Amino acid sequence: MKRYITLFLSTLLGIAVMTAAPEIIRGTVTDSESGEPLPGVVVQSINEASKSVSFSSTKADGSFTLNVKSGVSVTFRCMGYETLSMKVTDDFASVKMSPKATQLRDVIIKAPDIYQKGDTLVYNVDKFAKQQDDAIIDVIKRLPGIKVDDDGTIVYNGKPINKFYIDGNDFIGGQYGLATNNLSKDDVKSVEVLENHQPIKALDDIEFSDQAGINLKLKEDARQKWVGVAQGAAGFSPMLYDASLFTMRIASKIQNMFTLKVDNTGWDPSTQIIEHDYEMLFDRSYDANIWSDYISADAVSIPLADKRTRDNLSMLANAITAWRTGDTSMRLKLNYSGDRLDYGSGVTTDYFSSDIPDFVQNKSLCTSIHDVTAQLNSEVNKSGYYLKNKLVADALWRNSDSDVSGSYSLGQRVKRRTLSVVDDLRLVKRNDKRLITVSSRNSVNHNPQELNVTGDEINADQWIHTTDVRSTTEVKYGRFFGRWKLYTSGGVDLNYHRLKSSLTGRELPEEGDGHYNAFVSGIYVTPQLDYDYRSFNLSIWLPVKWRHYSIAGNRDFVDVSPRVWVRKQIGAKSEFSASVAYAMSSPSAEMFVDTPFMLDSRNIYRAVAMERYTNSSSASLTYNYRNPLSAFFANISGSFQLSRAPFMSNQLFMGDFIVSTYSPMACTSRIMSLSGGLSKGIGHGRLVVGIDASTNHVTSATMREGGKVPYKQWFVSVNPYVKGNIVRWLSMAYDMHGQHNSFAVEEEPSSHVNSFNHSLSLTVVPNDYWMFTAGCEHYYTRFAEGNHSNLVLFDASVVWQITGRTRLSLTASNLLDERSYRYMSYGTLSQSEYVYRIRPRNVLASVQVRF
Repeated sequence: MKRYITLFLSTLLGIAVMTAAPEIIRGTVTDSESGEPLPGVVVQSINEASKSVSFSSTKADGSFTLNVKSGVSVTFRCMGYETLSMKVTDDFASVKMSPKATQLRDVIIKAPDIYQKGDTLVYNVDKFAKQQDDAIIDVIKRLPGIKVDDDGTIVYNGKPINKFYIDGNDFIGGQYGLATNNLSKDDVKSVEVLENHQPIKALDDIEFSDQAGINLKLKEDARQKWVGVAQGAAGFSPMLYDASLFTMRIASKIQNMFTLKVDNTGWDPSTQIIEHDYEMLFDRSYDANIWSDYISADAVSIPLADKRTRDNLSMLANAITAWRTGDTSMRLKLNYSGDRLDYGSGVTTDYFSSDIPDFVQNKSLCTSIHDVTAQLNSEVNKSGYYLKNKLVADALWRNSDSDVSGSYSLGQRVKRRTLSVVDDLRLVKRNDKRLITVSSRNSVNHNPQELNVTGDEINADQWIHTTDVRSTTEVKYGRFFGRWKLYTSGGVDLNYHRLKSSLTGRELPEEGDGHYNAFVSGIYVTPQLDYDYRSFNLSIWLPVKWRHYSIAGNRDFVDVSPRVWVRKQIGAKSEFSASVAYAMSSPSAEMFVDTPFMLDSRNIYRAVAMERYTNSSSASLTYNYRNPLSAFFANISGSFQLSRAPFMSNQLFMGDFIVSTYSPMACTSRIMSLSGGLSKGIGHGRLVVGIDASTNHVTSATMREGGKVPYKQWFVSVNPYVKGNIVRWLSMAYDMHGQHNSFAVEEEPSSHVNSFNHSLSLTVVPNDYWMFTAGCEHYYTRFAEGNHSNLVLFDASVVWQITGRTRLSLTASNLLDERSYRYMSYGTLSQSEYVYRIRPRNVLASVQVRF
């Protein structure tokens, strides 16, 4: 009987325990308008007597876990949002809270210029924006600690950013120039810098990032609706026109951006559609570019702003549509850019030898480019799981014609056609103890190109047709042991490269046809050990790669490239990092393609098979400091590299031709570099002053006519600047670039070139409707012979701000009607003095409407 009583009581006790056992609910809380996760939300379970039974709060990603009992409700409370109550039986996977203004009695809050929230620095745009600013990029350029390079790359405290968001959305990818150059400053509330940003949630707290991300926080009235700008302009000298339309809409689930533009005022469409994408898909031993693009007759590089030199007709059409639901997003991007350019230039080259006459060339170049790109990107980004696939298709047509005179007269024509398809896939899966990553890239590229040269002394044709198929797959596995992380990654890299070339012509020193079916394969493995403890990080890599070349025979190589990296954060304001590395590298695959290639009308390149390794050692040190409260930012970095190669480049002069090849002679090179920058905000964002500087010293050797020629080169650059308001109605922007370049050959005296250019613009804002700007640019070069050149450019503009969204402007550029720009640079055992034609005086009237 006692046995039955005991069994009965045990059963009742078990039922009671089961009944009382709490139920666990999990979910994510987000803003109902922006879709952003809400951290710090108080989550409570309430019983029938309206008493709190249990509570929790949401994490940084908006997720929460709560123990509840049946028959209760769950409430969500957060300042600035309406309190939300749900039944325990409801679906908590995606909880959305509605914003609600919180009224504070008799409290006035003044927003600071810069403040910090965890690892995020927030710049208040209203504090830094000026009336003369148009797009948000004008404000970003003046933010302390941030710099914008000439190609549009945004750099924070010395390093490029790795992600760009608008209201937390990565819907434009790396083409953030489209947004920064068109989005109004009046639509942006703040610029947020996400320090040490890891964009892949599954790698957060596992893989350290020393790069920052940037997020533009929109104002409330710019969300959930179309915003943009329409502009039309016309002018003369010659007939000028500019028409553009940009529009964007960001909603919680769908984002759109559309751009149309046609222009002949010097604008370059490529600066806005550059993909600033810094995601590292594979191990450090991966070489993205195995094969070179040989023909360079249509290449142009001018150290002067595009608006000064480009005689252009440019077009751009862009469409971006993105969908986002929770952690899942998709993006479709279409680009078309067209560019017709006319350049006029001249060059005189001195080869530091009495046996080689100076080379003189005057060139009139006309190019035509059409580029069409389509991209489909899909991504799932969760805390324990990441999946991304990016498919890109690109078609490029490029033609150029040039007339050359000087040392000889001839005509050049280049024709290129490129069709490529690339698919990138990355999968990351992790838990508390393990990580597995699978990455792959598969690409197909077809690239026929032709160079035709006709003249009195030469009549030559070079055509090169290549088809390239490549597939790379890498798997990475990691285990976590407290503060230690142990990884092993391995991959297979397969490449088939079909090359057909033909070089024919009269009196050419090298002629021949080449037909190669090259197969390049690699298998690599990389053990990696990481140690993380508080503010200290240590990483050790030991990559080993086996390479097989099947190019006119079979060859095998083994590359080894160990590296050690360490980082230490010193308090909340500064950190330093250092690295040492060694590499034993095999020769590049294209060294075994020994067919001659004509690069332009004068230069011929021919590789020589080299089966020996290059050894290099390097060390670097970086220090960063920032104090947001005082708006002071500083960075400095230095590096040293010692390289020993088993071959030297060799220049052979054959009449009017230069043949560049290699000779089996050991070459030791030393490179020392030092760079840094300071920036300081003054007067609560009113003024920003700063300086960037760098120096580079190279000691190496090369060959000419089979003889070894040691040389040294030293380069120094200094860039101080001041930007902002002197007084309320007067603002200024001063920027100076000073350079010193010296080149010494063997025991000969050094050749020195000093140059600097500085620009000053002053803007007077007498009231809210008018702005008057006058600007001057001065370019000075002192050449090695002691002579010098000066170029002074004056500009002026007046702006009538009719309303907050509509403005009229009249702009005059190059008022003195200067027509040429001269500068000098050093090449391989040579110095060249260049002259470029610049745009004449331009006058442009425009109307702009923002909506």
